[in-house]
Amino acid sequence: MHIAIIGLGPAGAVLAHRALSRGWTVDGYDPACVTGTAGPDEEGSDIQAPAWRSTYGVSIVDLPSWARTAMTFSAVSPDLLVHTPTPRLLRNWDYAMIDRDRTRHDLTRGIRLHRERVTDLSPDALGVDVVVDCRGVVDRPGSIRQVAYGVVVPPKLAESWGLGDAEFMDWRPAGPDVPDAREQTAPPSFLYIQPVEKGILLEETVLATRQRTRDLLPLLRTRLHRRIPALVDDAGEEVEKVVTDTETVHFPMDRRRRGWYTGVQDGIAVFGAAGGLVHPATGYSVAAAARTADRMLDMVEAGSLPRRARLSAATAYHLRRFGAELVVRADQQVLLRFFDAFFRLPHHLQSGYLAGQGGTPVALAMVSLAAFPRQMLPFLRQTPVALRAVFGTRQSSPAGRGRPTLPGGLRTLLRPRR
Repeated sequence: MHIAIIGLGPAGAVLAHRALSRGWTVDGYDPACVTGTAGPDEEGSDIQAPAWRSTYGVSIVDLPSWARTAMTFSAVSPDLLVHTPTPRLLRNWDYAMIDRDRTRHDLTRGIRLHRERVTDLSPDALGVDVVVDCRGVVDRPGSIRQVAYGVVVPPKLAESWGLGDAEFMDWRPAGPDVPDAREQTAPPSFLYIQPVEKGILLEETVLATRQRTRDLLPLLRTRLHRRIPALVDDAGEEVEKVVTDTETVHFPMDRRRRGWYTGVQDGIAVFGAAGGLVHPATGYSVAAAARTADRMLDMVEAGSLPRRARLSAATAYHLRRFGAELVVRADQQVLLRFFDAFFRLPHHLQSGYLAGQGGTPVALAMVSLAAFPRQMLPFLRQTPVALRAVFGTRQSSPAGRGRPTLPGGLRTLLRPRR
C-alpha cells in the first residue's frame, strides 16, 4: 500500500514508522523539513524531517513493545514524585523524556520526504492510495489549552536547590501570596521537573485553561521565579549562567478535525492532533499515538473500524472532554484533592485514562475515583455545566430547545449505514 502522511511531528513519524514496517511505501510532507546530510544507511536524500521543538515525556509502560525499542530516551526515572500537597512516590512509572533528535531520525528513516505545504490532500493529487492528515490544529479563542513556561538549568545546580529528582506534579503554592491582581483570576499551576538533553527542565504549568496564552506566560514566568528565587538576579532578570535554555508551551487540547476512528473519507484519514489524539485533559499524545498506530493502519487498509470499536473510541474521547471541562473549572484546592485521589489509583487504571483509546478503561478509571468521595465531590460539583459544554443543547426548534444532544461524532457513528 502507498500512503502519504501530511505533517511529521511525533504522531506522523510514529505512523510512518509502523507503515514502513508493513512494507508500505510512505511519502511524508511537511514544509518544516530541513536540508541535512544523509546518513550512511540512507539513500542519498538531503532532506530531513522537521525538528521537534517541544519536550515530550511518556511512561514507558504505556508504550507498545515496538515503541520501547524504536524510540530513544534521554533519561528514564523509574519513580516519580508528586505533591498534592502531601508527597507521594509513584513507583514503577518508568517515566522517560524522549530524545527528540534521535527518535525523529529513527522513526522517519525510509520515508520519501517532501519539503512542501500540501493544499490538495486528495490521493489522486499526491499519487497515493490514502492520505493521512497528521497536521496540528489551530488554537482558537475559547479553546481548552495547556500553557507553560520553563527553564533548563545545570543538573548540579538543580540538585543544590533540592530539585534534582523528577517530579510529575508539584501542586504546592509557588510562593507567598503577593498583591498581584492577575493572581485573583489566574488558573492554578504546578511545577514539573524532568531531566532533558541539556540539563534539568523546571516548568510552571497550567494543565488546562481557556485563558489567553499571552496573558498567562508572563504570569507563569513570575510564578516560577517566585518558586525558585535563585533563577533571577536582584533586578528580576534570569541569570544567564543559571538558565541555559527556556521553553514556552501553548497548544489547544480540545480541538480536532474529526475523530481518528471515523475512517477513511474520500481517501483521507486523520491521526494525531487532527484526529483528537491529544488528551483533552492532560495534553499527552505520544503514547496514545504509539498505541493506536497499528489499529489506525488496519483501518486505513480496510476503510473503517467496526462499529463497536468506533463507538468505544468516541466514548473515550468525550469522557476525557468531560474531564477537561471539570479541570478548567477547578481551583487550586479542588485540583489538589482530585489528584490526591487520582494518584491513589493502581497504575493500570491511571494508564487507561491517560493513554488508552477504548471507552471501557477510561470509564473504569473515572468510576474507580468514586472510592474517594471527600476528594472527588468538590471536583464533581461543576458536572452539569461540564456536561453542557461537552454535549451542548439543541436550539434549532422550540420543541427541541434545551434537550441534550449527542456530539456530532457520536451521531455519525450511530447513524444507520447504507
